[in-house]
Amino acid sequence: MNDQHTDQYGADEITDLLDDLINANPACDSTKAVLFTGPDIETDEERWLREATAKAICQARCPARAACLSYAMALDPEEGVWAGYTAEELRDVRPLLTFLPPRRANEVA
Repeated sequence: MNDQHTDQYGADEITDLLDDLINANPACDSTKAVLFTGPDIETDEERWLREATAKAICQARCPARAACLSYAMALDPEEGVWAGYTAEELRDVRPLLTFLPPRRANEVA
């Protein structure tokens, strides 16, 4: 988690975003955590295949995708798949949202 971005959000806001995510019944669950976060060691090819599988779950059938994206944009994660995007892809999008106030940027994302 990147402290620069979480400084923009209070603990209550982060908790509210997480609650929204959980209440939206995400397609992922704790039994699939390694699919979305990855093992400690994996080859680039293994990572690509794992991330593609995780993204497919998000993109095809996740009712919590919007809530997950809002949560991820607030957290600015360093790794993992969030709402069908890798943490790197989320970082690439973040500069496009800098013209919006932080709260509105999450709503648009």
